[in-house]
Amino acid sequence: MKVLLINPPAYLGVSQVREGRCMQRAGAWTSVWPPLSLALTAAVLRRAGHQVRLNDCIVENLSREGLAESARNFKPDWCLFNSATPSIAGDTETVDALKTAFPACRMAVLGIHPTALPEETFALSKHLEVIIKGEPEQTALELMSTVDLDSVAGISYRINGIIKHNPPRPALEDLDRLPFPAWDLIQRDLYKLPLSDKPFLLLATNRGCPFNCKFCADHVYYGRRLRKFSPQRIVDEIEHDVKELGISEFLFWAESFTLDRQHALSVANEIIARKLDIGWVCNSRVNQVDREMLEAFKRAGCWMIGFGIESGSQRVLDLMHKGTTVEQSREAVKTAQEAGLQVTAHVMIGYPGETADEIKQTIALVKELNFDFAQFYAAVPFPGSELYAEVKANGMTITDDWRYYEQNFCVIRTDQLEPRQVERLRNRAFRGFYLRPGQIIKTISHLRTPGAWRQALKAVWEFKDWAG
Repeated sequence: MKVLLINPPAYLGVSQVREGRCMQRAGAWTSVWPPLSLALTAAVLRRAGHQVRLNDCIVENLSREGLAESARNFKPDWCLFNSATPSIAGDTETVDALKTAFPACRMAVLGIHPTALPEETFALSKHLEVIIKGEPEQTALELMSTVDLDSVAGISYRINGIIKHNPPRPALEDLDRLPFPAWDLIQRDLYKLPLSDKPFLLLATNRGCPFNCKFCADHVYYGRRLRKFSPQRIVDEIEHDVKELGISEFLFWAESFTLDRQHALSVANEIIARKLDIGWVCNSRVNQVDREMLEAFKRAGCWMIGFGIESGSQRVLDLMHKGTTVEQSREAVKTAQEAGLQVTAHVMIGYPGETADEIKQTIALVKELNFDFAQFYAAVPFPGSELYAEVKANGMTITDDWRYYEQNFCVIRTDQLEPRQVERLRNRAFRGFYLRPGQIIKTISHLRTPGAWRQALKAVWEFKDWAG
């Protein structure tokens, strides 16, 4: 079977990150993540003997016409499309365009959005046949190996105008069974670290998160139960990428790398034991780090950690069901900085029930803690999250246009704040944080190559659009 895996073209000019829960425009970090789900799925299919090609239209700057030309040369039997909430209308338009051009080719999509809203996704496309629900690798493999769609767990499909929903697929227990991602299928030099000229790859470390943050939809994709790649498997992949692909920078991909303290420490210690000269970035909850762990990370090559700070108001954290405290945020940031790590804050603005004064309280906390970088996101009710169900049930969204369901826009109207107020406060937060003289000097100090300066100037240029 010939399978073309596709990260669709930019929709209405927006370069979209489509990787599980990460559904933001590239402008937020001036970078698009390498397509991990597609690369893993491609590796699984190729190991089973299928012929595969991967087109990441975002970084390859492929239009629909360019994608059609790639398909014409490859002649696929199946096209598998990645998707995300803000780009879902464009993604399904691309499905229809390719099906019209290649009537014999079958069409499937994957991602959190179609998993959470299969009926609505089918309604957007005349020619979409299959939705792969949840983590895609094993489901895609079975889909390619059968003519009986009714037997494939983990899909919804349309036949003769009737939509059918098969039982969910059990999560893959032994993640070490997955091959290394097929990164040879992408143009690796096109994926550069934010504010850097270094190519990087995503590195999966674990799947699933047992916490119940109301704004998060990740459980739709990977479930709530924590499953882990073994430390040996993780570092084997790092060694492979360094030696075979020439990549030495990594973004550890997980809802939180530190959900299992001993596992995270074991990964760091394995990197140290093998004397690997690499750099990496990870994320964590603020209540799951300590000095020993972070110092081990630093010795293993970690140079930055991101924390889900979310809010400087304990009341808002409790509304989110975040399960952390403001004091834990203070302590985690202090400990990471003392370990020699750069620290990024991930902050949410406009959560239902939050007041303007509480947003200002959050901005003040981020400034006080002296982060290296900060991301201020508007609260988004992504399908699959408890927040989505809540705001829909209470008529709190101002639009059904999925383009605006991303962190640059506020689509939630509350008794406390109008959407435009939230967007203005978010823009004020960005300016107030990054335009301080001390922060400007700190950011410039990280720019050590011409490529890093190019990335920084690109970020400044895009900043005027998405934070303006």
